[in-house]
Amino acid sequence: MLPLTPEKPREVIAQVGFALWKTQITESTVGAYLVLVHKATLGQARTEVEGMFAKAGKSTLGQLLRSIQATGTAPKPLTEALDAFVPRRNWLVHHSRHESRPQMYSTTGREALVARLAAFADEALALAADRVGGGVVHGQTAVLMRARRGKHLVHG
Repeated sequence: MLPLTPEKPREVIAQVGFALWKTQITESTVGAYLVLVHKATLGQARTEVEGMFAKAGKSTLGQLLRSIQATGTAPKPLTEALDAFVPRRNWLVHHSRHESRPQMYSTTGREALVARLAAFADEALALAADRVGGGVVHGQTAVLMRARRGKHLVHG
């Protein structure tokens, strides 16, 4: 295979970065969901809750999913969506470069890879916004309802 010039992989590399960025949004949102909906209660001190956020922020998406599943109270559609997403996230982070290398040597291959990465990035953002973010990112509706019932903390 001929060496690639810096210009040829530029769009693919930019799309990888964008997909990782959106995946980090999803991971952050899932961590906030875990803490706000399943962990923090109104009776806990702020420093304790901040520690929960710090711990969630250091967890992988798979670890967050297992913690959410362990609560036994997470909606099944959410855990199923996360369970399906984790292997795709892991492909992006751990395997995409190696497995996609042959595609980098043709325009058609790079275009297909860019399309795959764009679809993945859209999926990551939709998962964060639609499945998880409904109660955490967009208005904290679910969290507020639980807090009103005296069950969980709303950290503002």
